[in-house]
Amino acid sequence: MNNPTLDVYQQVFAMACIVGRAAGYNGPESVLQQQLQKDLSFYLSDVPPLIPTQAASVADSSVTPVLGNWKLVWGPAVLEEVINGVPTGVADNSLLVAQCDAVAFPGSPKVMPAYVVAIAGTNPDSLYDWGDEDFSVSTVVNWNTFYPSHFTPSPYVEGTPFISKGTATGIQNLLGMLSPDTAAAPGTSLEQFLTGTKPADDTAVIFCGHSLGGALSPTLALYLKQKNDLDAFALTLVYPTAGPTPGEANFAELFNTTFPALPSGWEPQPLPYQSWNTMHWNSIDVVPHAWDLPDLLKVAKIYGKSPDFWTAVFLDALEGVAVYDATQSGVLYTRIRNNSLEGTPQTSDGTKTINIPPQTIRDYVSQLFIQHVDLYRGISFDPVVPGLILSQPLPQPPKSDLVAGLREVTRDELVDTTCAQFAGWVASRALSAVKPLAEVQK
Repeated sequence: MNNPTLDVYQQVFAMACIVGRAAGYNGPESVLQQQLQKDLSFYLSDVPPLIPTQAASVADSSVTPVLGNWKLVWGPAVLEEVINGVPTGVADNSLLVAQCDAVAFPGSPKVMPAYVVAIAGTNPDSLYDWGDEDFSVSTVVNWNTFYPSHFTPSPYVEGTPFISKGTATGIQNLLGMLSPDTAAAPGTSLEQFLTGTKPADDTAVIFCGHSLGGALSPTLALYLKQKNDLDAFALTLVYPTAGPTPGEANFAELFNTTFPALPSGWEPQPLPYQSWNTMHWNSIDVVPHAWDLPDLLKVAKIYGKSPDFWTAVFLDALEGVAVYDATQSGVLYTRIRNNSLEGTPQTSDGTKTINIPPQTIRDYVSQLFIQHVDLYRGISFDPVVPGLILSQPLPQPPKSDLVAGLREVTRDELVDTTCAQFAGWVASRALSAVKPLAEVQK
C-alpha cells in the first residue's frame, strides 16, 4: 500500500516537478537525458543504471515516506531541437512515465494501480520553447483534422475546436520522442508504450505537467483518449498546473466534456488543489494569464504599476504584444476547467531583494519565477513559505558529479535569459502591436 505523507494530487504534481529537472543543465541531448535519468534514480525505483554493470535504482530512503513507492517504466526522454542546423544545447522537451502498484485516491473507495505521464514545462533557457511552443499563438490548428506528425495552421472556423500552433508543435514533439536505448522501455514511443501496456484491473493513467506541460498534458490526454489509445486503462485523469491556455472555447468544452470534474461516484475533496481534470493556477502567476484575453490585460500591473517610467513602458509593451499575438489568431483563447489558487507576493528570492511594485524588469521576472515555480512547491529559504500544492519542496539529491559534457545553470542565469527573451519578443512585435492593443482597451 502506497501511504506517503503526500496525497495523490501532490504525488502527481511532484512527477511534473522532477521531469523538469533537465532544464537545470546545458549540454547535448544524450548527456541531458543521462543526467535526468541519474537525477530520477534518487526519486524513483527501477531507473536503469547509466553503467550496465550496476543495478537498477532503489528510490532514496528520504523520498519514499514522502512521495511513495513509484518506479520508472518509460523514459525519461529528452528532446534537444536543431534549428538551422544548430542544436539548442538545452532540454527543449522532456517526458517520463512512472508507475505505482497501489495508490489511494481521496474521495474514492478504491486503492488502484496508477501510471503517471509527466511532461516538463518551459525551459527558461530554451529559445525554442519560448518561440515555437509558448509564444506561437497567432496561428491556430483545427483539432478535428489535427494529425501530429504533419499539420498546417488554418483560419478559424466558428463552432470548431482549435488549438494554438505552439500547442500542436508540443504534441508533435512529445509523440515523436523515443525512450533511449539505456532508459526504461527502450526504443518505444509514448503511444506505443501506452497501447502495448496490459495494466491490472482498475488501473488509472494520469497526465500531468507544469507550465508548458500544463498546456500539453490536457491536450495530449484528449488526443490519446479520442484515438482510443487509453482503452486498456479503467480511468484517465489529468492534473495540469500553471499552464497557458492551449485552445479556444470549443476545445475547452470538448476537454471538459471528455474529462468530467469528478469520476462517477467520487466525492469532492476540501483542499483547493484537490480536484482532477482541472488546471490549477496561482492567481498572481503571469504564465497562466496567457492567453485568456481579460487576464492578459492584467499582466503589466500584476505586481503593481512600476514607479520607474521605462520599466512601466516595457511592461505595457509586453502586455501589448501578448494581446496582439493572441488576437491575431482569430480565436478567443479560453481556459479548460480551472481553479485559481491565492498567491502572495514575495520580497526576496533568497539572496536578492525583490521590489514590489517592480522597479526593474529583473524585479518583475524574479517575482514571476517565484510565483510560477516556488509558490506551487514551497519556499525553503528564509522566510519559509508553504506551497500552494506542496507544503515544502521535495527532498533534493545530494550534490554529485555531473555527467561529462554537462554544465549546471544557475537561477540567476535563467532569470537573465528570461529578461532577454521578453525583450526580444517585445522588440520584434512592439510597433505592430500598438494599434490592436488600443482597440482592445477601448
